[in-house]
Amino acid sequence: MAKWMTILGGARSGKTDLAAQMCRHFGKVAWWGTALQQPQDPLWEERLQALKSSRDPNWTTFDGPWSWPADAAGVLPQTTGCDLFVMDCLNLWLAAHIQRGASRYSLSQLRVHLEIEFSQLTAALLAQSCPVLLVSAEVGWGVVPAGEVGRLFRDLLSDWNRQIVGQSDFGVTMQAGRAFVWPAGKTSLPPEGVEVRCVDERHLSRLLSAG
Repeated sequence: MAKWMTILGGARSGKTDLAAQMCRHFGKVAWWGTALQQPQDPLWEERLQALKSSRDPNWTTFDGPWSWPADAAGVLPQTTGCDLFVMDCLNLWLAAHIQRGASRYSLSQLRVHLEIEFSQLTAALLAQSCPVLLVSAEVGWGVVPAGEVGRLFRDLLSDWNRQIVGQSDFGVTMQAGRAFVWPAGKTSLPPEGVEVRCVDERHLSRLLSAG
């Protein structure tokens, strides 16, 4: 299986910027932006357009939470030959699925539905033959949500982050624009351990692409 790297961090910490910088060190890139369009929110739409305009026009892009891993006909979009697959990001994907499912299911049914969706997503990511770079928010350091749906989002995303990191070779924590790399679930620790280091995108790209 190709190498995986997970980038975690808080809001506006630089997660997506780092992922985009890393893409410059790869040839053919597939970028999945999972954000849901919200025309009723002009500021949100402005941010989405800014993100899209910062992408390289040569990338293969998928926009929206349901544009990947399968289209309406259940066909896996073409990523064959890509040197890097980026998912930006898991937390927006989950938020969109909660928003769509909240009116269809009870809270307990929604949790089961989301777990199934996540299992299918993980299987599709595991099927990729190129390195995978997954971006997600770290929500465990924030305020405890007051409502049931907010707690569901926090709990599921925290659990899923742990599962994704377990599949990853390396993890990266973003803090105020700085990237700190650490060994994830698939990287064996020597007896003395591995030091967490502040690194740049060139170093991270080499780690992800190394055979």
